[in-house]
Amino acid sequence: MKLHMTAMVLTGLGLLSACSMASIPESGSKETSAPQTTEKTEPAAETTEVSSEPAETYSLPNLNSFTAKTLDGGSFTAADFADADVTAINIWSTTCGPCIREMPELAEFAGSLPENLRIMTWCIDAEYSPDAGQISDFLSECGFTGVTLTSGDGDLSGLLNELMYTPTTVFVDSAGNLLCEPVIGAGDIETNYTAAFNEGLQKLGKDPI
Repeated sequence: MKLHMTAMVLTGLGLLSACSMASIPESGSKETSAPQTTEKTEPAAETTEVSSEPAETYSLPNLNSFTAKTLDGGSFTAADFADADVTAINIWSTTCGPCIREMPELAEFAGSLPENLRIMTWCIDAEYSPDAGQISDFLSECGFTGVTLTSGDGDLSGLLNELMYTPTTVFVDSAGNLLCEPVIGAGDIETNYTAAFNEGLQKLGKDPI
């Protein structure tokens, strides 16, 4: 089953804008959840419904020191943030319907950005999802050509431990320091991301987009 069809078969995801991390295995786990088909496990099968703008805000760690694997078999470290003034990291999973649905819009917006701004993604279940082999094709179909992380240590692992919802997008400077509150949940990519990028650029003394 292709990833772009996953959102169509998950019960009720059409009403959601974000998925609770409660249904996602802990960092480093190689286990996958069995299909949630019985009444006993039904509550865990469906993601927790949240509003389009979750009320709670929370602090996440800076990403100053880590080494990550990328979907294409390469690596990415905090030093690589130096290639852009502001980098947005869209954190998603293959089981998150809102994440899947927003990816084409995310890809289109990423392609419109100036060279000093960058969008990358982090598929947090890429190393154990049953759909792992289809992630590259899915991103290609969406038109996303940027870097996608699959796992990481150090500060990246710390970020995963603090994560509450997918999708969550963080915005960091060239050293990996968080510049603003994360964008939590799916929504209007152009509006929400432009506001976050501009907040970051203002803090850096750069011109807005």
